[in-house]
Amino acid sequence: MSASKRGGVSSRQRQWPKRAIALFALIVIVIYALIFLTGDKSPTPKLGIDLQGGTRVTLVPQGEDPTQEQLQQARTILEQRVNGMGVSGSEVVISGSSLVITVPGEDASQAQAVGQTSQLLFRPVGEQPMPDMDKLEKSMTDTANRWVKYGVVTPEQANKALASIHDALNQNADAAAQGGEKKDEKKTPAPTVSEKPLPAPANSLEESERRDKVTEVLLKDRQSEDPTQQTAALGLMTCDAESDPLAGTDDPAKPLVACDYSNQQPYLLKPAPLLDGIEDPNGTRLTGNEIDSNSPIQGGLNSQTGQMEISFAFKTGDGPNGSQTWSTLTQEYLQKQVAITLDSGVISAPVIQGATPVGAATSITGDFSQEEAQNLANNLRYGALPLSFTGSNGEPGGTVETVPPSLGKAALEAALIAGIVGLILVSLYSIYYFRALSSVALLVLVTTCVMLYGALVLLGRWIGYSLDLSGMAGLIIGIGATADSFVVYYERMKDEILGGRTFRSATRTGWERSRATIVTGKAVTLIGSVVVYFLSIGAVKGFAFTMGLTTIFDLIVSFLIMAPLMQLLGSRPAFAKPSMNGLGGIYNLVEERRERGFYAKPAKKPVATATDEEK
Repeated sequence: MSASKRGGVSSRQRQWPKRAIALFALIVIVIYALIFLTGDKSPTPKLGIDLQGGTRVTLVPQGEDPTQEQLQQARTILEQRVNGMGVSGSEVVISGSSLVITVPGEDASQAQAVGQTSQLLFRPVGEQPMPDMDKLEKSMTDTANRWVKYGVVTPEQANKALASIHDALNQNADAAAQGGEKKDEKKTPAPTVSEKPLPAPANSLEESERRDKVTEVLLKDRQSEDPTQQTAALGLMTCDAESDPLAGTDDPAKPLVACDYSNQQPYLLKPAPLLDGIEDPNGTRLTGNEIDSNSPIQGGLNSQTGQMEISFAFKTGDGPNGSQTWSTLTQEYLQKQVAITLDSGVISAPVIQGATPVGAATSITGDFSQEEAQNLANNLRYGALPLSFTGSNGEPGGTVETVPPSLGKAALEAALIAGIVGLILVSLYSIYYFRALSSVALLVLVTTCVMLYGALVLLGRWIGYSLDLSGMAGLIIGIGATADSFVVYYERMKDEILGGRTFRSATRTGWERSRATIVTGKAVTLIGSVVVYFLSIGAVKGFAFTMGLTTIFDLIVSFLIMAPLMQLLGSRPAFAKPSMNGLGGIYNLVEERRERGFYAKPAKKPVATATDEEK
């Protein structure tokens, strides 16, 4: 027998356990070297909002169901805004047909500012419309009933507006009579609304349907080209809300009755002008999309004028462009107002004092704060969203959910306690069942945790992965499942010993026959995790991700720690004792079988000799 192969075990096989353990040690060293020597050198994993506390803002698209392309485009723009604002620890994810923005801390203003739709339009202010006086009162009454029904205005506000227009019509009639025209002596009382507000929606589906209906009604009434309807809408606009119910859904090709909510003043606005050189009514118009994001866009206090100001420039280039169109518009509307609307609401309606040359920067002023000016400038810098968003209940800026830091800390502590309790229970069971070999099972758990922790730190640093409660659940379950590999290995060793092998031999052959089962079981878990990750949304993704990651590391630890260490211990006579390995029952059964001749050696086969013919 050669020296390289003794007792059926090659030299390579004898060296494999030590080499495997050395390889594992090298992997761990590399991981933690990357942690402590690269990046911010912080050994702390990135925690999700539900663990560290923070704010979650849900944005629901308005109108028709958005396409995945639109949602992805909106997500990209929101991420650019987040980065531009320097909001660290934030993320933007697509959840179904909605977008969810999460930011650390309890201040929701940043997240809401990021989620503003910023549908910026430039509309000339129109002149006072000339309605049909004979139809005005009826038109206004019909409009008031619709608005009261859908909660746009209260019955009191509607009746006040109707009384005002009624008095104005009577005054006109009196003035006409004094001018020689026949006076109608019979005066009728002012009309009142007959509709009552609809009851509050019972569920989220009804709320969504209600918002869609309100938008439909307002688009018809406030974007009418009929001067009579325009006058009716102007008379009913209260302008006392925080934002416009249309929220950026208005058609730039149609007139718009809008409000300046800062001073509660209604305006009749003309359509946004087509870019110079475009004649198609459906062509590109002067919107926020024509702003040159490569030029400086600044918002804040102008020290010379003492006003809040946002400065920017329009795009230039060959063909129709925003700069040429704005230059033409400022020439045409000298000493006239041009309104700038943000999400259907007027933020500024300055009087054009002078024409803006092509390629020159322009500025807008308004009654907004320093923070609002900076947020608007940031939104303009990264473009308007392709969709209009509100909260789940129609809230401007999105639905805000706050997770206090104390709650996140409590959740993290609870998850850690659950993990520690589980580890203790597994340890007690292992000691009772495996005796001294339980040290291997526990070492498998510990080394898996060491690798997982390092990987989570690096993943948080490299791809922005945040560990949340669902991820913690996946980790706890996955780490607990790592004990399965040792159980499968141990049970296969018992089968080998029952087959007549020694403890030392069983550690080697048991691994050879159990590794296929271990790999198959982990592969099934891994496939399930991958499928769940790609088909699920929200928190379930975090569970599937950590579950799959734990499964991969379990396989690595099984091949590089568990199997090599068991084979090294198998070569130590001390671990062959029942008191050390918990195999006393198996040894007794082997002895009983041996006494019954179950392990009798087979008869030796006669040695063949060569025949005369063979010779």
